[in-house]
Amino acid sequence: MQKTAQTKKRASLVDAIIESLEKNDIFLGIVSNKNDTEVQIQKALFLRLENELPTILSKHFKFSEKKSKKIVEEGFKWEQKLSTSVPSFNFFETNHRPDSVLEIKKEFRIAIELKKGDSGQSLRSGIGQALVYSTQFNFTIYLFVDTTPGRDIKSSSKGDKEQALINSLWKSFNVKLVVV
Repeated sequence: MQKTAQTKKRASLVDAIIESLEKNDIFLGIVSNKNDTEVQIQKALFLRLENELPTILSKHFKFSEKKSKKIVEEGFKWEQKLSTSVPSFNFFETNHRPDSVLEIKKEFRIAIELKKGDSGQSLRSGIGQALVYSTQFNFTIYLFVDTTPGRDIKSSSKGDKEQALINSLWKSFNVKLVVV
């Protein structure tokens, strides 16, 4: 897949989705994410995002409220949502499937991957998945939930080397890596 152009409107949409995910109550105060499973975190995040997406789409694409709701109803899929399923795709003879997909048009799709963990292995695993998704989706959002006691991974994500990688993923592959 050829890399999709990063227009201001598209980048702004990706940022608005990330902002919606980041401001979820699950991340307020002292987070006990160590006790929450990835499935529980996904459900909390994606339920809220599903409610906010029509407004986000209306704002960024000037869609009517009715059209925005229809896009979300038909095009926002996530693993635990009973009425839809996220389709998998084959890559390196292995099936892959992001945690969530937003399809605005057939040719404009955003994958969302969520991982939680307290080690570099967890973080690296998700980066690999996000890169694979970038071959099939126009944009990929990778949200890593840091469960280290001191939120060490989140703190280190602001370092120069880490920012260089985060910027490179976005510039080269349309992958937004966010550590919460």
